[in-house]
Amino acid sequence: MTKENYSHISKYTRHFFSGTLLSRVSGMVRDISMAALFGDHPSVAAFMVAFRFSHFLRRLLGEGTLQSIFIPHYEELKLQSEKKANAFFFRLCVLLTTALVALIFLVEGSISFTHSTQNEVLHLFAWMFPSLLFISLYGINLSLLQCKNAFFSSSVAPFACNLVWILAIFLFAGKEPSQAMIYLASFTLIGFIVQWIITLPKTWSVLVEGKRHLSTPIFSIPQELHTIGKATLFGLIGVTAVQMNSFLDMVFARYADIKGPIYLWYAIRLEQLPLALIGLACVYSITPSLSRHIKANALDKAQSLFSFGHKRILLFVIPCTFAIFSLGFTSVNLLFGRGQFSLSAVTETTGCLWAYGIGLLSSTLTVYQSSLFYAYGDYKTPMIASFLSVASNIILNSLFVFCFNFGALSIALSTSLSSWLNYLVLKKAFSQKGYWKVEYPTLSTFWKISLVSLIACTSCLVFDHFFFSPLLSLRSNTNQLIHFLGNSTIFIITFTLSLLLLYKEILLEMKSLLFTRKSSTSSTP
Repeated sequence: MTKENYSHISKYTRHFFSGTLLSRVSGMVRDISMAALFGDHPSVAAFMVAFRFSHFLRRLLGEGTLQSIFIPHYEELKLQSEKKANAFFFRLCVLLTTALVALIFLVEGSISFTHSTQNEVLHLFAWMFPSLLFISLYGINLSLLQCKNAFFSSSVAPFACNLVWILAIFLFAGKEPSQAMIYLASFTLIGFIVQWIITLPKTWSVLVEGKRHLSTPIFSIPQELHTIGKATLFGLIGVTAVQMNSFLDMVFARYADIKGPIYLWYAIRLEQLPLALIGLACVYSITPSLSRHIKANALDKAQSLFSFGHKRILLFVIPCTFAIFSLGFTSVNLLFGRGQFSLSAVTETTGCLWAYGIGLLSSTLTVYQSSLFYAYGDYKTPMIASFLSVASNIILNSLFVFCFNFGALSIALSTSLSSWLNYLVLKKAFSQKGYWKVEYPTLSTFWKISLVSLIACTSCLVFDHFFFSPLLSLRSNTNQLIHFLGNSTIFIITFTLSLLLLYKEILLEMKSLLFTRKSSTSSTP
């Protein structure tokens, strides 16, 4: 890989990061507003359950599996003919829309016929389930835009969805919660429609071009869709297992602590912030190019790019993991530590956040490692790894909750440990299949960045104990902000100085990975 190629990857990562930053920050404002204005009312809990159930297929059709499968197939067809690739995109959109519209009518009709809307959860579910269509179409558009290297517009669209959601929260804050949740459910549907519309300007021309170059009837199933359908079936099995596992997590959490699901909900929202901003930004800015090289049989370029991406993940995700431990409490307290959310609730949520943080690196590497299998058309191996991870999670949850009577924290810990198992299985399987020998970053890189992050984390915790502990009893916005900014400043300064004094070359490399610009003197790819 040339310096110019790396500069493009860094540019794409910055675009993905900036768009995702807006969507994640707005999502956090959404959650804070929900907590502040509606508290822990049972109708809010019903809304969250309905939201989870209505998006049961989201991980398959809206993001994740289908997105990972679409990219290598589109890139492979594009190498043959861009017109053929665009026709494939158009046909997939039409078939997906047709199937989902039929599914939505079937589900909504069943709910109406059985009068199940008398149940609050099912009533809210009925309002939110049609959003699956627009989430899925957005997911396909997102994949196409990433193939076109349009990372900002694809990642910023959820920001608009969150704005609609936040608007609804404030519009209906004065209403009785059970009634407000119905209005809120309808506005979430509107938000997902807006999210999809934002991606249309850059995908509409591809749809028009794809329709023009269809070589067979629109509802016929060409060979490439048979292939992607088989791949999606494996993804469906794996995702169904994972989604069922997420549901069982809530059951285990409820059994361990009646308020456990609340702590897990807010903790995982915070853990997903660095996962999306840093971890997945590193992954999704690379996977289209990685798939392109593999499909073109340019394995030397693929190996170089994969090693580059793996090292970048280590250099940025490991510090984020230690930051979760040093800044976790102050972050939770700043965002949610007010009103009915007690100091005890803040402590419980922080514990869950720390437990989720253990799996931050493994979650990122699992997505990254899976992209290699998808590029080679191997969808079965990630499915098997997912099943092993789910089985491990259920066993650990049962052990922690029923045998040791641990609280909600143990549910998050089980998730993280199972995530590490998933990654290690994928790593071992790729080596055994012999596609090509992966050159992972040296252990010295891992230990150096881990040592510096540990120094920063320890310094932050020591400083917090001696200087900021009196602020814990003062639950004001000003004190919470001072507490968070103080700890953040200590962590950043200590981390930067430690790198500068001990491993200056890593600091320079991190700067290069983030800010490398295209050089006019660079060699061409």
